[in-house]
Amino acid sequence: MSHKCFQFVLTLVATNQKNYKYCVAFIKNIFNERKVLVSQSKNLSNLALDIYFTCYIDDFNFMRKKIYILNKKADLLMQRVKYRKKKLIACDMDMTIINVETVNLINDNLLKNNQISNITKDAMSGNISFRESIITRTKLLKGIKKVAITNLIKEIKINDGVESFIKTMNNYGNHTMLISGGYDLIANSIGKKVGFKEIRCNTLEVVNNKLTGNLENTILDKKGKLYHLKSSIKKLNIKKDLTLAVGDGDNDIDMIKYSGLGVAWNAYEKVRFVADVSIGLTFKSLLYFQGFTDKEILD
Repeated sequence: MSHKCFQFVLTLVATNQKNYKYCVAFIKNIFNERKVLVSQSKNLSNLALDIYFTCYIDDFNFMRKKIYILNKKADLLMQRVKYRKKKLIACDMDMTIINVETVNLINDNLLKNNQISNITKDAMSGNISFRESIITRTKLLKGIKKVAITNLIKEIKINDGVESFIKTMNNYGNHTMLISGGYDLIANSIGKKVGFKEIRCNTLEVVNNKLTGNLENTILDKKGKLYHLKSSIKKLNIKKDLTLAVGDGDNDIDMIKYSGLGVAWNAYEKVRFVADVSIGLTFKSLLYFQGFTDKEILD
């Protein structure tokens, strides 16, 4: 066993009292079983709680494995207290910030090609390369009017807690990035609506207000996402420990692994495996994980 103790905090975020009470009781039992003493508990909201404790790494790893079983009832994170507040946030868009895969949305409304959704699923789960999939899918868009794409934006919903998360992070002077493998005609609109300070995405080539089926820029795949994350970290001179990246698909894996806190949001198994934590109830959990209380969170 490592003989060095560290200060940790466990954050619990539930959506109802029943699950909240069940999780708190379960967690207390695990702490008692491991004989780890709680130094302080702090309510962040009616359904969000911080539990501070000090223990050895071996105890921490043992408890985390047991406690993370609760992730179907609550969003949970156990972490070092140091560096818990983040300075840079990098977010995927499709099925993370918004409720749809935008290529599938375009297909369902404009193309109705049975292959598209299967290609998207294979790319997000890592069965085929994202680069290959985006080239194939983009070619199928040839001839579609630009306005037909932008008209679909009204069908898109922002996921629960996203706008509060970005607004609050911006309010406290942090850098917020939307790094999407999706298309600029949608990503720029969504990014501005939510309030991201920086937007990176794939740019559709448009001639005479129609899509050519090509992309203008270098394809933004998993390597591209990591490149933009690293570039902003370097430009802003931010410690890697003070960064957070969140996504759901294979092309998010590199930035999730690299960041100080890598978060899988309702993600594919391959992504959950590499992430520090897997959540799916509300994006506000990412604020509670940093110690924000309801009084500090902007709606």
